Amino acid sequence: MDVWNIRTIAGGSGERLWPLSRQNKPKQLLSVAQDGTLLDQAIDRIMDYIPKENIWISTTTKFTKIIDQYVGTRIGTISAEPSPRNTGPAILLTVMKIAQVDPQAVVMFVPADPFIPRAQNSNFLLSVKKAIDFAQAHDCIALLGVMPSSPSTGYGYIEHELINEANKDSLLKIISFREKPSYEKACQYVQQGNMLWNMGMFCSKVSVFIEEFKTYAPDIYTAVSAYLQGQGTYEEAPNTSIDYAVIEKSTKTYVLPMELTWYDVGNLQVFLSLKQQHEGLKTELISVDSTNNLVDIPDMTVALVGVHNLCITKKDNILVIAKDTSTEQIRDVVKQLKKENKQRYL
Repeated sequence: MDVWNIRTIAGGSGERLWPLSRQNKPKQLLSVAQDGTLLDQAIDRIMDYIPKENIWISTTTKFTKIIDQYVGTRIGTISAEPSPRNTGPAILLTVMKIAQVDPQAVVMFVPADPFIPRAQNSNFLLSVKKAIDFAQAHDCIALLGVMPSSPSTGYGYIEHELINEANKDSLLKIISFREKPSYEKACQYVQQGNMLWNMGMFCSKVSVFIEEFKTYAPDIYTAVSAYLQGQGTYEEAPNTSIDYAVIEKSTKTYVLPMELTWYDVGNLQVFLSLKQQHEGLKTELISVDSTNNLVDIPDMTVALVGVHNLCITKKDNILVIAKDTSTEQIRDVVKQLKKENKQRYL
């Protein structure tokens, strides 16, 4: 039997979740729903199926120590990039390391930043098993996709072949990938019936991954191969996502539609909404002519007058106030702090 390796991607710095996500505590180590960190939850979903020694975490060198402190006893290996080069090089680096251990391995990539309620772990694991079985039986890349419950503009979409009697119990061939749409386009996608939210979760044989990189991203393959052989630096690898480098170009992609409650915890508005829903925001709040505000400052009394649709949070000596529709721009604050060499705030 092949070894099935789950690689939990935990290398992002979470700039859109600043100041909650910081250099000394990246977003995958934030807690949601009083159920452990997001990284703990990602491991919990697969630990009953994957042997501990086959659970790998991919991250960057600067996060290796803190991730080891949090979950080192629960996993087998931490695969660290010397410097962040995006998910394309990071995934190939880990795939090639796993191939050295087991050339027949099937690898499942599970980002560490989504939130899935614990009650749905069994449903999620059944889908993981089905995708892995399919990838083991075919030379393909098998993705997981969520049936959209609303016309969301915050997610990318996967367009797949129509379901019929011949394919209703199998994974479906992917037709195309669509970027985050306008609201009007998202409404159209939901009505189509063959569009899924892209979870960024996928699996394949290590041999297939390597061949697809050779075909569609030879510059990444050459740079990472040279680095592993001690003949080049990792920084020579292009800074490219695996979506752009390989998955969106491959003709071997299939997707499994899932009915699942799933959130990409990508910005402050999503994080605070989940916290309010599952834990309750414990700020002592006084509101006058103010609605739809998310305020998370437990150690203060906050009075709001005549304001609406705000996200407000405080961490240490940093206070952030943002419109709920503008929380993506928080990363621009981080860029400005870096530019001004204000590392103490990062």
